This record gives sequence, C-alpha cells and structure tokens, in this order.
Amino acid sequence: MSWMNENSLAGDVVKWIDKLSTDKLTSPPVSIAVADTYANTKNWSRLRRWTGTGSWGDSDYLRIAYQAIAMRRSQKNAAHTEFETLWRLAEQGTNEQSERELDLARLASRCDLEKESEQLWLRVANPPMGREALEALRRLYRANDNLEKLYGTLQRLHESSPNEAPITADLARLGLDIEQNSKESHDLAKEAYDRAPNELSCALTYAFSLYRLGRSSDGLAIIQRLPPDQLHDPHGAVYVALLLADAGQIEGAKEYIATAAAGKIYLEEKKLLDEAKSKLAAASATPSPAVSPVPAELSPTPTASPG
Repeated sequence: MSWMNENSLAGDVVKWIDKLSTDKLTSPPVSIAVADTYANTKNWSRLRRWTGTGSWGDSDYLRIAYQAIAMRRSQKNAAHTEFETLWRLAEQGTNEQSERELDLARLASRCDLEKESEQLWLRVANPPMGREALEALRRLYRANDNLEKLYGTLQRLHESSPNEAPITADLARLGLDIEQNSKESHDLAKEAYDRAPNELSCALTYAFSLYRLGRSSDGLAIIQRLPPDQLHDPHGAVYVALLLADAGQIEGAKEYIATAAAGKIYLEEKKLLDEAKSKLAAASATPSPAVSPVPAELSPTPTASPG
C-alpha cells in the first residue's frame, strides 16, 4: 500500500482495501497506509470514518492528525475550530519525540498544511534530521516567495554543508538578488565557482556577481564557456539576458528575455528581468558592437533550473 501510494496508484489501493479483511487493516502500519490512501484520493468522508474511532497505539497521534485533515478538507471554514483542536491533540501526542514530530511534519507537508508544517519542520531542523527539515522549509518558503525566510534557511543549509557548491551558489545568488549581505554574497559566489566551475548554477551566480561588480565582460566570458544547451532554462535565461543586455547584445538579449518571460520565474527574478528589459531598450537606441562576446551559434535548449 505504501509503495502504491508513493507511485500514484492510490486509486488502485482503494479497490484493494475493499477486498481485504478488516482485521488486517486496523493496526499500524497498515491502518496508516489506509489513511494515507484516502488522503491521496481526497476521499475525506471515508478518511473521517476510518480515523474517527479506535486507537493506533503509539501512532495514535497520526490517527488524530488524519482526522483533523479530513475535518478541514470536508467542511472547509466551518471545521476550522475542530481542526485546530484535533491538530493540537496530534501535536501533543508526539510527546515532543523527534521521530514522531518528523512523521507529523511530513504528513502536514503532503497535505499542504503550510503553517502547521512550517512549525513542525522548525522544531526538527537540527541534526540528525536537520537536512530534511531545512530542505522542506526551503521548498515552502520558495513556493511562497518568502525571501527573507528563504535566505535564512539557505544560510543554515550552507552552515550545515559549507562545501556543497550548489547550496553556496543558491545562497550567494539570492543574497545578490535581494541585496542582502552583498560583500559576503560576492565572496560566496566566487567560492562556489572555484569549487564547481562547470556547475551551471555556480557559473551563472558568479557571472551575475561579476555583473553587479561592474565586470560584465568577465561575466559574459564565463557564460560563453558553458555548454550552450544548458542556458535556456527560464531561471538561468534571466541572468544571461541581463548580461547580454548590459553588453548591448540586442538580439541575444531579446532571445533570452523571451525565454525567461515565457517561463515561470521567481519573484526576485522578475525584477531582474525588468532590469534586463530596461537595458535592452537603452541598448536598442545605440549601435551594437561589431563583435559579440557570446558566440552567434549559442542557441540553447531547455534544461534543469539552476536553483
């Protein structure tokens, strides 16, 4: 059941459940897998009935949590008070044991309970579960564009894994984007690039750092050394467009601006894209340089996001 739930087969599990005898289903871990199935299929009425009575022993905090979720989803605003009461009981049922809090945090994330999941992840964001918690908080804050908390979380991730170049680059890039700890962000961008010059996020971050330092030509030289097929991701295209526009490379800048504008980019990147558009407008009013710092054959295709 757990494997099927994790592989988008929850609908088949529902059919299977109906064929199994009740005595095989009512105790953990099977009872938890059944509840997860009903949650995955958004069958809130069956989830309420399944979790409304009985006891799951040491895992009863999860039964209460699933009951709370079913209550909120099935009755919306009318069930807010009942949800809050049940969820507090579920949290109390963890007895502040880290493993139980971790299970509850995972459940809250899966069920899109943002406030509740944030509080739980913050509680367990220390070794040995710190990395999972920080990554969960990172996804949460990224989805909400909560840049201040995202930056703080990236700082903690960097502190816990200082030699991991992509994390260093993500921290540096966001710091430069939101003008937070600028000197440190420039240093981190250089550090990440020195560690992994062929890593796309590290190279783009350092190129952006050089641009902010007034060294756009050096930044373009770094981009020029990257495989062309890696540069057309919307997030990365923002930074490429900015440097090309600053260098007056009108056609190249137009291409990357269009790529970034057609994709889903982050809040801070939208401001950079506007900056690139302004530079492009200014560059369009003057003749282009005779030689482009970026090869004419640079015509990349989509790939993974740098961060």
